[in-house]
Amino acid sequence: MDFEKKVTKLEKGDISYYVGGEGAPLLYLHGAGGLLISKAHELLAVNHRVYMPITPGYDGTSFIDGVGSMSELSNLTADFIAIEIGDGCDVLGHSFGGWHACWLAVNHPAKVELLVLEAPAGFRPGGKGGLDHPPDELARRLMAYPENRPKDDRPLEIIKSNRDNIRLYYHGGMPLDEELFGRLGEIESSTLLVYGTLESIVPIETCRILKEKIPRLFLHYVYDAAHTIEVDQPERLTGLVSDFLERGEAFLVNNRTVTSI
Repeated sequence: MDFEKKVTKLEKGDISYYVGGEGAPLLYLHGAGGLLISKAHELLAVNHRVYMPITPGYDGTSFIDGVGSMSELSNLTADFIAIEIGDGCDVLGHSFGGWHACWLAVNHPAKVELLVLEAPAGFRPGGKGGLDHPPDELARRLMAYPENRPKDDRPLEIIKSNRDNIRLYYHGGMPLDEELFGRLGEIESSTLLVYGTLESIVPIETCRILKEKIPRLFLHYVYDAAHTIEVDQPERLTGLVSDFLERGEAFLVNNRTVTSI
């Protein structure tokens, strides 16, 4: 599956993005490491038109004046949806992208149809979990199967810049977004929360918080996956996500690959 790189011109600034596949539109919001197209994206693109915008300031792109918080970032993404997709679409966010997706669902509910959160950041009570680990340990926490990771051709300075952005921009490294936490009940979308059984960056308390606060949320575990589920278990993740996007809340029936609570 080939993804085409494009640029869209919004009122606030230019957004680079990748797009590929055919079918109903799916917006993918990447994690704090930037966008790395994986097997999971290719599998999703079999039945969906997958749009993958690059967060301004990541992967060598420029920051945009006036877009310096998670809420402002969600407003920019809503503009992207309006120009490139239309009225609304399904949304999948991983880690930082899951945090981003929650803000989008709160600020622009009409833009988010079904919502999928893959190990979302931003809801770590007491500062539990997180990315503050030596490089070797962090790598183990991110992926149980690093050999599955797609080849990364990005220059080292861009990879380092992405990591630095985690604390410097949009959220300042806050472990728990109190403002968003107080508004989670406003999310109208049916929501699938996916959590790896080997996860240690996002604590299990995050799942409890989201399940209590988001009205229509379904929590599923994916076995033998750490933080980056799309790399560790791409087939399991995309099978689950595709079923949810196709059948909505009816996907709970006859699901054999994961356990739900």
